[in-house]
Amino acid sequence: MELYRACYRSRIKWDKMRLPLPDEIDKTLLRIRRINRKAGVTGALLLVDQHIIQVLEGYTGQVLDTVYCVMNDPRLSDIEGIIHEPADFRLFPNSLMFFRDLTDGRAAAQHDVLRPLLDHPGEVTRDEAYLAFSHFANELQQGRLTNEMLMI
Repeated sequence: MELYRACYRSRIKWDKMRLPLPDEIDKTLLRIRRINRKAGVTGALLLVDQHIIQVLEGYTGQVLDTVYCVMNDPRLSDIEGIIHEPADFRLFPNSLMFFRDLTDGRAAAQHDVLRPLLDHPGEVTRDEAYLAFSHFANELQQGRLTNEMLMI
C-alpha cells in the first residue's frame, strides 16, 4: 500500500461553532484522534487567523476518506487543496493529530518559516505548507529524542 499526503486550507465558519473556541477545539481533536487511530491516519492541524491548515498522512483510501469528511464539515468553507500526492514517509508518524494555535503570532515571530501562514493565510503555497509542517515535525522529533535519552 502506498502512503499518501493531503494538505488543505479552509476558512472557519464561526457562526456554525456551537461551543467557545477552546472547547470546540478540544472536542474536535478528541473526535479526530479517535477516528484517525482507527483509520491509521496521522497529521497536524494549525489554527491560523480565520483559517485552519491541516495535513493528513496515511494510506491513500483512508486519507481521501478523511478529506471527504472534512469537506462535509459545516464549520468549514472555502476548502482548498494545497498538497495531494504520494508520500515516501510520514512527517507526523506518531501523532494522531498534532495541533498548534498560531493566532497569537508568537510562534511566527520566532520562526520565519511560519510567517507566510499569517502574512497571507489565503494563499499558502505547497512549499510554505511543507516548511511550516516540517518545522513542527522536527520539533516533535527532537522532543522524542530528548525523552529517549532521558528514558522517559
